[in-house]
Amino acid sequence: MPRVSVILNSYNQGRFLAETIESVLAQTYGDFELLLIDNGSTDDSQELARRYAAEDARIKLSLHPANVSLSARQNEGVRAAQGELVSFLYSDDLYLPHKLERQVAMLDRLGPDVAVVYAPALGFNILTGQRWQHPCLATSGMVLRDIMSPHPRGGIDMLSPLTRAEALRRYPFHEDLFAEGEAIYHRLAMRYRFHFDEEPVVVLREHDRNIGKAIRRNHENYMLMLDRMEQHPDFPDELRPLLPAFRARLMLNAAWQTVRMDSDDMRWARRRFTLAVGADRGTALHPKTLVGLGLTLLPRSLRRRVNRLGTTLRSQPANAVYREGY
Repeated sequence: MPRVSVILNSYNQGRFLAETIESVLAQTYGDFELLLIDNGSTDDSQELARRYAAEDARIKLSLHPANVSLSARQNEGVRAAQGELVSFLYSDDLYLPHKLERQVAMLDRLGPDVAVVYAPALGFNILTGQRWQHPCLATSGMVLRDIMSPHPRGGIDMLSPLTRAEALRRYPFHEDLFAEGEAIYHRLAMRYRFHFDEEPVVVLREHDRNIGKAIRRNHENYMLMLDRMEQHPDFPDELRPLLPAFRARLMLNAAWQTVRMDSDDMRWARRRFTLAVGADRGTALHPKTLVGLGLTLLPRSLRRRVNRLGTTLRSQPANAVYREGY
C-alpha cells in the first residue's frame, strides 16, 4: 500500500487541472496514491482526469455527477485513503516537487507524537504575475493557543500540511458546512502536536474565482465550526478565556475583507464590526474598525476609488473580487 494519499478535490478548474496533477506526479517522493475527486464539474475536468488516470495507475478517480459539500468530498477521500499520511490539494493550486519527500522524512524523524507538519505557502497572481509568501503561523507543539492569539503572524493553510490519517479520522470534516477548509487544523490542534517547517511546499494560485473570496459564507462556516469546537470535550479549558477576543478577530477580519472587496454587503459588514466590538471592546479602536466603518458609509463608487487607491499604495497581490457563494 502507498505511504501517502494525496486527496485532490476538483470542481470546474479544467484550465488549471493538468498542471495541478503534473505537480503531484513530479514529486521526488514516489510512494503515493493520488485520489482525484471531481465534485460534479461541468467543464472538461472529468475528461482530463480520465486521460491522466489511463496513463498512471497511481491516480484513482471518483467522478461525481453533482456538486455537493466540499467537506463531504474531503471525508470521502480520507475514508478511501490507503496511506497512513494524507495531504490535500485543490485543482487550482500546485505542489512544489519536494513537498512529499521533505515532509515524510520530517514526520519519520519527529516520531508519532507529531501528527501534522506544515509550512508557508507561496502565492501566485495569474492576472498580474506577482509572487509572494503568505503569512504563516510559525510555531510547533500544541499550537491551538498560538492560533487563537490576538496577534497571530499568520495561519495554517489547507494544502501545505502533511497529516497522519488517524487524526483526520478522529476529527472528520463537518459535512453540513460546505467548506470547512483550514479550520479542520484548529480542531486537530485540540489534541495533536504540530511541527512548523520554514521551507514553502505549495503554490496557491490567486485568481478571480478562488473559493476564499466567498467571505460571508466562509466566515459563517468558520463561526459555526468554532461554536462546535468550544463544546467539544477535547477543547482545553485553559483556552476558553481566549474565545471572545478570537471571535472578535474573526468578525473584524471578515468585515474588513468584505469592505475591501467589490461587495454591496455593507449592512452585513457593519453588523460584523458591531459584533466584534461587542465581543471584545478593544476592537473599537482598531484601525480596521475605524476605517472600515467609515468605508461602509460611502457610496459604492467612492468606496471603489478609495479601495483602488489603497490597493495601489499597498501593492496588494490579491484580486479583490467578492463572491456571494460557492
